[in-house]
Amino acid sequence: MRKTKCSFRRRRAAAVAVLAVAVGGLATPAAPAMPQPAYLAQFVLMMDWVNRAVIYVQRHEDDPALAGLAHAVAETLVEQSQKLSPPAALRDLHPHFVLVLENTERAFYYLAQGDEQRAERHFAVVRDETRMMRQIQRELGIEIPELAL
Repeated sequence: MRKTKCSFRRRRAAAVAVLAVAVGGLATPAAPAMPQPAYLAQFVLMMDWVNRAVIYVQRHEDDPALAGLAHAVAETLVEQSQKLSPPAALRDLHPHFVLVLENTERAFYYLAQGDEQRAERHFAVVRDETRMMRQIQRELGIEIPELAL
């Protein structure tokens, strides 16, 4: 019994040390904000892809390979969005933008797996977050262009 208590304490101490190092590593200074035109250019391109891909992939819901391709692209967009540092004027918009990208990625993942119910839950979040972004855009009084062919 004594050995177990000591072993537990050592494991607990080790876990606390690992957690402290991990949290300390996350406390990096924030990147400087991007200029608004540069941020918006990337934002518009990513959102245009999301809008088009969601419509196109859902029209071909019986094609898991297409959903898999869309998932791979969406993963890349999520990674890229994490590198963006929004300008002060768009800070309220950015978390919703990231949620749109993350939920799009998850929805395509589940479509590729054939799980339409889970995919639809994530698409619902995408729709809700997109509406919130439009509302924030109106409140901020800024125009975010949409791409057109």
